[in-house]
Amino acid sequence: MSVDWTHPSVLRLLEESGASEPLETIEARAREIALQAIETGWKGPPYDPFRLADILEIELVAREDLEDARLVALAGKPRIEFNPARRPARVRFSIAHEIGHFLFSDYGERVRYRDVSERRGDDWQLEVLCNVAAAEFLMPIGAFPIEEAEDLSLPHLLDQRARFGVSTEALLRRVVKLTNRPSSLFAAARLPESGTFRLDYLVSSRAWDPNLEPGWVLAAPSVLARCTAVGFSDDATEQWGSETVRVQAVGAPPYPGDTFPRLVGLLQPESDREPQDTWLRYVRGDASEPRTEGPGIIAHIVSDRARSWGGHGFVRDLISRYPDAREDYAAWASTPGNLKRGAVHLAEVDNDLWIASLVAQAGHGEPAPRPRVRLGALCQALAALAEFARERDASIHMPPIGTGQGGGRWPEIRDLILAELADQHVPTTVYVLPEQAMPEDAPADQQLSLL
Repeated sequence: MSVDWTHPSVLRLLEESGASEPLETIEARAREIALQAIETGWKGPPYDPFRLADILEIELVAREDLEDARLVALAGKPRIEFNPARRPARVRFSIAHEIGHFLFSDYGERVRYRDVSERRGDDWQLEVLCNVAAAEFLMPIGAFPIEEAEDLSLPHLLDQRARFGVSTEALLRRVVKLTNRPSSLFAAARLPESGTFRLDYLVSSRAWDPNLEPGWVLAAPSVLARCTAVGFSDDATEQWGSETVRVQAVGAPPYPGDTFPRLVGLLQPESDREPQDTWLRYVRGDASEPRTEGPGIIAHIVSDRARSWGGHGFVRDLISRYPDAREDYAAWASTPGNLKRGAVHLAEVDNDLWIASLVAQAGHGEPAPRPRVRLGALCQALAALAEFARERDASIHMPPIGTGQGGGRWPEIRDLILAELADQHVPTTVYVLPEQAMPEDAPADQQLSLL
């Protein structure tokens, strides 16, 4: 069974995007906005949704007469009205959720009010998508330490919420995208008329796919029934579909008008499985000499003004080893329209070995007031690179891209690599020079040298 998406706003989203499934579509839209905001200087954690609303030119108005928050459009301009008397964490989530409503092109046609008494029966579909967007805003790429994602004990993870100022749902979504452990985040809702539970969505780690779809109904009894209030948690081993799984669940704020809380939590296979291949590994060495026995791609970042490879940093080694590739790139970059952000140039330098130049840096030269690497362009380029690699069953080899002259933060770049390469099962190796700190160990304000 799968969700029959019927809400008019969701159907319009699908029509506009040409997609058949809205969960990934809304996550991609939210991530694009978060990346753009980070590029303008939005920092965290915690990431401030008030600041994000300001960047998006959404007016914020405090109103204590409201139960929670709502998005309205006055003279075509969006405004979020919210109750400032709620708990700070709840206010942050509500603002992020209402920004999620802003991602739907018809937001101005109807007041996006989370506590109205007149509701459509399928309003939950819109609400769950805005929760997905809110999670991406509250905990965007690079927000969570990857080492914390290996302890999947729910009590441990719940303790991290205050530290990062996020909702349980936002934190768990980021955790399963980082961890190498077999696990899945689930979000579910009780169906009062039957006492069963509907699976609203599932996000799985790259190490496990429990073969469950949104819309699947879990019959009682279940540990979910014991989470009767927001913040109540429990765990048990149960049969979900064809798998015996450990279920760690916690009550979350309900959908507007619902009596019972929503349920979010983690699923893990009962069997003690070892993590699968990480798909992203770090080694000491030089990425210009990739360690591969099959097809391989050397990836690096170039500027949107680089009509030829420069002579600094990692590219200096590429020029030394592959001079013909430099000429090939120069010919491509000199062709009008080619050198645009998000583009990828591929030069074959040997049998089954290519060099990929990712156009994901704004300019070059003197130090810039903010990082030159452009995360949205890098995301687009990595997606294209993944498609090329999968068609050729090739592995990818790179230095810590974007952290040298690009000035980017490795956790953000790492999360993009995980999302666009590792999640597509493209083996990726990051080469770190012997005298440099491994990326995960480097201080947050320290650039990683590619020299």
